[in-house]
Amino acid sequence: MSDCRVRLCSCLGITFSLAAHLVGVAQTRVKEHRQINHNIRCTIQVQDRKWTPAVPAFVRGKVENLTEGSLEIHVQPILYLSSKTSSAERDKYWAPVDLFQDTPLPVDKQPLGQKGEGVAIKAIPIKLTFQSRGEAIDFRIDARHIFWEREISSVWPSQELFAAVEPGSYDLRLVLGTKSGDCESANVAVVVETSIPHEPKP
Repeated sequence: MSDCRVRLCSCLGITFSLAAHLVGVAQTRVKEHRQINHNIRCTIQVQDRKWTPAVPAFVRGKVENLTEGSLEIHVQPILYLSSKTSSAERDKYWAPVDLFQDTPLPVDKQPLGQKGEGVAIKAIPIKLTFQSRGEAIDFRIDARHIFWEREISSVWPSQELFAAVEPGSYDLRLVLGTKSGDCESANVAVVVETSIPHEPKP
């Protein structure tokens, strides 16, 4: 059986090349090695360290301008959850997010290949505008309102938090991708608790 090629690319120039078998066997997501963007700083904190389906999983934070003057920058925000007890790739999750709309990061989808056997997904970045050094933009999102998926998966995130993420202790971080590099927050510890059953690990 032939393979299909799925390419997920942002207009920031951040490209992920994914190979998936037609019957849905997922392969590892390949990421470019990125440099650090020193023009901005991002920080996050959580309202409650325990996340449950019945209570909002608020993530608060800010993005700060570190340049000497005004700044206009396009960013692609992604939240990552990494298990604190396992280093396995299947225990790492990601979720592209629109920080200021409390929704998944919008995407543009186009068929890929002569027969449309794949999909090209172009993430639409967010524009941030700062007038002076030290100016910061605050945000608050609910992690239940965005879509998650395992990093190892070749599927663009489409599951709700408690359907995608297995219960456990995690490090949460925010990465803002830009043309000139990434801005990454420090880790924040969270515990995911869910009543939704998950299939046992193989």
